[in-house]
Amino acid sequence: MPWIAGASAFAARPDQAASQQPIFWTPETDPGVINLVQTPKPLTAAAASGIDVPFVALRRNGMGLHTRVPLPGGSQLMLVHGTHPDRPLAVIIPLDSAARDRLSAVERFVRSQSGHSVRDTRLTAAQRRRLAQMLRALDGRREGASYLQLAIALFGRRLIDPANWQESSFRYTTLRLVRDGLMMVDGGYRQLLRARRST
Repeated sequence: MPWIAGASAFAARPDQAASQQPIFWTPETDPGVINLVQTPKPLTAAAASGIDVPFVALRRNGMGLHTRVPLPGGSQLMLVHGTHPDRPLAVIIPLDSAARDRLSAVERFVRSQSGHSVRDTRLTAAQRRRLAQMLRALDGRREGASYLQLAIALFGRRLIDPANWQESSFRYTTLRLVRDGLMMVDGGYRQLLRARRST
């Protein structure tokens, strides 16, 4: 990676937290990306208009113009090349294995445009907590911490008994956190972009 004036040319700014900067995904990676095109003339209703969205962050690539929308989960819109946001718009939903997730993203967006509250249900609060623990465990392991040290840092010294460490449920939990953290880093994070399904 090239270095410019002592700083690396990152796609994201390393001086800001991830939650403070927009992240753009490709539609193939994140089924939550809403793909917009101009509505074909025969389908354009007389009263149809564009969308009222503050264009918070913009990024252009070979597919079109990407923007982030201030919705729960930070919805991303992609205006396919030649699409104007002030004219009637249609959504393209590829009929693939992620079609249901794409429909959910469109529904959240349409509801937000109608003034309804929307929730991004892809992650539960418990899943968010576990992900944070996985990252902490992985960071600690990469810094050379033992599994016992990780467990003490994650769960507290009061709950961890070094004398019974080999049989401790906290030992197995810590091992799983590191294992699952490694899987996340190795591409498993993409599953976080998919909706939870009961069936």
